[in-house]
Order: sequence, then structure tokens, then C-alpha cells
Amino acid sequence: MIRVCVVGMGRAGKIHAENFLNKIEGARLVGIADPVEPVAKQAGQKLGVPYWLDYKEALKAKDLDALVICTPSYVHLEQIVEAARAGKHVLCEKPLVLNSGEAEEALQAVEKEGVKLQVGYVRRFDKYYSEAKKRIEAGEIGKPLLFKNTARDPFLPSGWITDPSLSGGIFLDMLSHDFDMARWLMGKEVKEVEVRGGAWLYEEARKKGDQDTVGVLLTFENEGIGLLEGCRKCAYGYDLRTEVVGSEGVLMVGSPYDLNLSVGKDEGITPKKAKWFWERFEKAFLLEDRHFIECIGRDKEPLVGGIDGKKALEISIASRQSLKEGKPINL
Repeated sequence: MIRVCVVGMGRAGKIHAENFLNKIEGARLVGIADPVEPVAKQAGQKLGVPYWLDYKEALKAKDLDALVICTPSYVHLEQIVEAARAGKHVLCEKPLVLNSGEAEEALQAVEKEGVKLQVGYVRRFDKYYSEAKKRIEAGEIGKPLLFKNTARDPFLPSGWITDPSLSGGIFLDMLSHDFDMARWLMGKEVKEVEVRGGAWLYEEARKKGDQDTVGVLLTFENEGIGLLEGCRKCAYGYDLRTEVVGSEGVLMVGSPYDLNLSVGKDEGITPKKAKWFWERFEKAFLLEDRHFIECIGRDKEPLVGGIDGKKALEISIASRQSLKEGKPINL
């Protein structure tokens, strides 16, 4: 039995905690941690497990094997390193950390202590993205040549996420998911990044040095390009779509509509708006958590490891640099 503590009781933390509580064979939620006492107390009582205000106290518990980190990005490094030193395996929500130096420190810590590190790029566990990966690897669309991705959020996030010094901004907090998908589905590394964009929708984003609308051009090693758009405001809600164009065909994942429900009226048939992020990827979060437990129990390497987290981070940093300097950046 793998005993788990989840740190950070925001939306992602609550989803992970509920999964480990009773949905994953071979795993048991033994506690949660959050520095805000009312939040920690309420979550602990709801889940029926002990709670800590300081995650370091949780690491002292003898009946703990793994730490699931769902805290703000700027504290990830400290928590990864402390967990590794305590001999605990780590599942860390994206992004891994905020810069390359921190990434090296995190990877060195888990390697030194011999613990697993999985990074929370949940789309790799989504049914449709997983199927797309299998079909690409099977050669169904021939040689992948073009990755195209649309990522639109319904509004600018609040709190610490709006400060790019704490969250990494639009490139790391939002688009690193898409950078990970680009590498994974294309099966190639990115060698150059070029970005255009700005803060044209939100004054708060502009004042804090972030962007709300960007376009990214990726150039892959061994042929291929990627075209990505990211926007922090979308009138009709959350929208995520991906295409991979190959020499023999095209794979398309996602739709701005929920095609399982339509309404027919005098003006025609209207599909329902697509599901919000947490609804769309609910099953993927569960599969992600199951995979983490399986990697610990069977001593397997995670599908999304520390190197993957570092690669997505490097593309994000290069994107920020390209926009700032107005030129392509080589990785």
C-alpha cells in the first residue's frame, strides 16, 4: 500500500486527494497539508484524514511514502527537495519549477535520494491525446510535420498566478502544457522558438509584465514546425484543440463544442459549449494518479518525468526571451 499526502488544497489538490482517498487500488490518502488553517481543517474533515499546516511535519510521518505537490509554482523546488531528502516519492503539478537552475536542483535531489518524480502534465493521460499518440507512433498519418494548438482560457486567473515572477506567466503557467504536448506528439525536440504577443486585454497582466495573448512558432529538430496560440480570455469559455499534420494524414483532438449534446430549434442545431478544464480532464487526473502509484509499486519510470518538466520549462523560458528581444531563440 502506497501512503500519500497531498499538499495544497486548491482545485487540483482536492481532485488528487479525492482520487487517492478511495479511487486507486494500492494507494491510501493518509493526510493533507495546507498553510491556511481553515482550508486545511475543512479539507481534512471532509476527507476524514489528518491535516497539517506545515508540509514538513507531514514528511516526518512514518506512515508516508509519497508527496503530491499542488501548491503555487514558486514553492515547488523547496518541497521537491525536502520530500526527496525525506525519502518520499513526488508527483508535482506543473510547472516543475520556475527556472533552469531550479530544475537542475530538483532533478539532482530526486536522483541522489533514489525517489520517483512525476510531473503533472495531465493531458498525456487523456483518452483522446493518448490515442492520438498511439496512432502517430503506428504511422497512421505518416511523418509528423506540423503541430497546431489552440489554448484559450475564459478569463485571467486571480491571485499569485497573475504575477509572472511567482507563476512563470502565460508561457509557463498556461502554455507549458502545450509545449509538453508538442514534444510528445511530434516525437521531436524543439530547437528554436519565436513569439509575438502582448497584454492587450488585461491591464493587470500588462502592469505585472505578463501577456494575455500570444502566438508561438516552434521549429523542431529533424523537420517540422509548431504553431501555437494562447489567450487568457475567451467569450464562449475554455477551448483546447490540437492538430498534428503528417505526410499521410491529419489527427485532430478536441472541439469547442460538446458534440455529445446538441439542441435542435427553428434556427438550426446548436451544439452545447465544451466542458470546462476540470470536467474534461477528470478521468485523466485519475489515470495520472494511478500511473504514479504504479511507477512506485513496480519501480517504473513515469510517463512524464523530471526531464520532461525541464524541457517544457526551457521552451517556456525561450518563449519569454523571444518576445522580450523580438527575435528567434535557439534552445
